Amino acid sequence: MKVTYNWLKDFLDIKIPPRELADKLTMMGLEVGSIEEAAGDFIFEIEITSNRPDWLSVVGLSREIAAVTGKSIKDPYQRTKLKENKKSPLQITIENKKDCPFYTGRVIKNIKVGPASGNIIKRLELIGCRSVNNVVDITNYVLFESGQPLHAFDLDKLGSDKIMVRRAKKGEKILAIDGQEKMLNEDVLVIANHQKPVAIAGIMGGKDTEVDINTKNVLLESAVFDPVVVRRSRQILGLQSDSSYRFERCVDA
Repeated sequence: MKVTYNWLKDFLDIKIPPRELADKLTMMGLEVGSIEEAAGDFIFEIEITSNRPDWLSVVGLSREIAAVTGKSIKDPYQRTKLKENKKSPLQITIENKKDCPFYTGRVIKNIKVGPASGNIIKRLELIGCRSVNNVVDITNYVLFESGQPLHAFDLDKLGSDKIMVRRAKKGEKILAIDGQEKMLNEDVLVIANHQKPVAIAGIMGGKDTEVDINTKNVLLESAVFDPVVVRRSRQILGLQSDSSYRFERCVDA
């Protein structure tokens, strides 16, 4: 996993130089494979063991560093209380709570899709994540910072007020965001509208509902999926993503 020195500094009052911090991380058991200076920052490549999924985020790494150094974690967030609509515009159904213990969505309307802010683009590109647009970039930024994968659907392309988390039906297929068409079966968990799958749960969204420059309204998904189910889906379909990597190891939620 890649993380930058300045990103860690959002959460920690770090006063030691980057290379000295890299040495300390390695001594803590967070083996730093390489350190690279770029764009006024330093990029650490850290080897994360399979039994420590809580380290797969900036916040998780910051917690560990704080625990070892005796520092306190800073809270850099500005919180805004949103006006809530008691009547949900969506009907969400989970077929099996074992497959998906938790699923929530937020409808956000009248957005303008364009480039993300310069700092978000810079940080994502430093860790090897390509900038797409402000909506997609924000979901990726949250994933790398907090460890919680998000997915944004174009609400109008969904064409339905019904969202179902269910197993795929034999013969169903989906065109994934990466352009690959995948045949599905009953072992694959999907997010579906009233007609068909629109995303492969915990792995990748569908091309038909992706956010693009014309998107005006989005459904922002945050969920927890069974690691075994996500791993099986990934193996069947031959698809992998930063989201699936975390869901397979249990999201640090």
